[in-house]
Amino acid sequence: MKKIQNLLIACGLLLAGCSETPVETAGLPGPAPVKRVSLRLDAGADTRAMLDETLRVKFQPGDMVDINGVAYEVFLLDDGSAAVPEVPEAPRYEVVFPSACNFLQQSKEAANFKLPLAQFYAGPGTFGRNAMPMYGEATGIDEDKGYVNVTLRNMCGVLKLTLKGSATINTILVEDRSGAPISGYSTLETDSEGNKILVPGTASSARAYHLVMNCGGAGEGVALSESGTDFYVVMPARAYASGLKIRITDRSHRAMTVDSPTPRTIKRNVVTETPAIVYAPDADLVFAEYFDACAWGGNYVGNTKGYSPSQTEAQQSSGSLAGTTAAGSATGLEEAPFYIMENAAGTADYTNSWNIAPPAAVNNVTADYIRNRNLYDWTYLYRCAEFQGCLRVGSPTLGRGKIHTPKLANIPADASGSVQITFRLCYVKGANMTDSFQSWIDKGTYQEVYIDGEKMAFTPATSAYIPNSTIGTGGWAEVRLIADGVSKDTSFNFFEKTGTAATTSYYFVDDIEVRLLD
Repeated sequence: MKKIQNLLIACGLLLAGCSETPVETAGLPGPAPVKRVSLRLDAGADTRAMLDETLRVKFQPGDMVDINGVAYEVFLLDDGSAAVPEVPEAPRYEVVFPSACNFLQQSKEAANFKLPLAQFYAGPGTFGRNAMPMYGEATGIDEDKGYVNVTLRNMCGVLKLTLKGSATINTILVEDRSGAPISGYSTLETDSEGNKILVPGTASSARAYHLVMNCGGAGEGVALSESGTDFYVVMPARAYASGLKIRITDRSHRAMTVDSPTPRTIKRNVVTETPAIVYAPDADLVFAEYFDACAWGGNYVGNTKGYSPSQTEAQQSSGSLAGTTAAGSATGLEEAPFYIMENAAGTADYTNSWNIAPPAAVNNVTADYIRNRNLYDWTYLYRCAEFQGCLRVGSPTLGRGKIHTPKLANIPADASGSVQITFRLCYVKGANMTDSFQSWIDKGTYQEVYIDGEKMAFTPATSAYIPNSTIGTGGWAEVRLIADGVSKDTSFNFFEKTGTAATTSYYFVDDIEVRLLD
């Protein structure tokens, strides 16, 4: 906890109420002048700057605040504080940081803020840039100083997780065990002490039931130490009476879940610590991919809105749909709080030349983007797009897709060669129910197939064919495959057997696990 946060704070500045000169045309008086003022972003006793004696974040070039529904870049002063000059005079000023978190203007829902699904690791002793929403309001100009004085205060709390071990971490996912939304569209409410807080809305069309700290960077991840590495996760301030569920994934495709029913309360503007966690994945779990780093797109099965890498200004203001990955922002790290319409993909289709960064002209993602998601070492990914915590395989416009896992390098040399492969699958509504889902294993043989716990009639083979009608389109189905003859050189893939109709040949896959059997 040695770095961070002196964010959005004080400064006195230029220009108080300077006015523009009316322009006369043909002897007629011009329009009334628009007075402009400077806002001072002040450091109160409970601002981000005072979250903790050592937990501090300073403004950075490019930081944006929203003032009365308009985004402004902050003006940095030599002492590290910030202000915003040239703001149109108004009877009241509402200020939100970061600007992308705000949804005050012409809100189409009762919820009027956005609490990001994805936060990004920023270094030891800090939380992700733009992860902590702040709010302040003021009326009138300080006539002595010549500016509007606004005190910005945190609207969330912070969970401090300490992980011990030797792995390199890719993601940390947090859920409320009660099943309540923990990110997405949120309402500005007041706590028992009169402070403004954000409350994710259960009725919102852009709610999310988890949040994730993305630690992938450009593929380097965050290396743990045996003495402990600290992670700071921004969370809604409330009582978590049922406790938390925390899932940790590493860069070697292993994972650990901590299901803690211990009640706890995350207080606004307070760092809540937990006992240190020793990162130790189950010995039998040799491969795991939950797609937790995937954030763009909606939750198709849940029919809720999601994030997008790019939007037009009008779309950002209205909360409506967004475009695909834009040039210059393909990493997806800068714009995580943006939203799109239900069931719309937030990225372009991935290229089949997977380990080669595609040219910008074909509107694909960058190599660093794929490394960040920890998908770079997959053998093959074709016509895929990430959605909220899962992967879409196949394209609504281009047809059949295909994914092929990395080699199962975590299998010990002396393992028996018998494994259980499980994953969740959901076909798009209107999918061709006469087709079949296919999985092929390159070294080994499938012995048994189960759908939602029910055993299918199956003859051992290298390919398993499952009728689409067995999987259905009504939600997630769990597929379990038992395979023999598997080794660290084994990999397997998913695709449709035929997949000729582009609009009905795609599905969603999630929660892939491979476990050793005795």
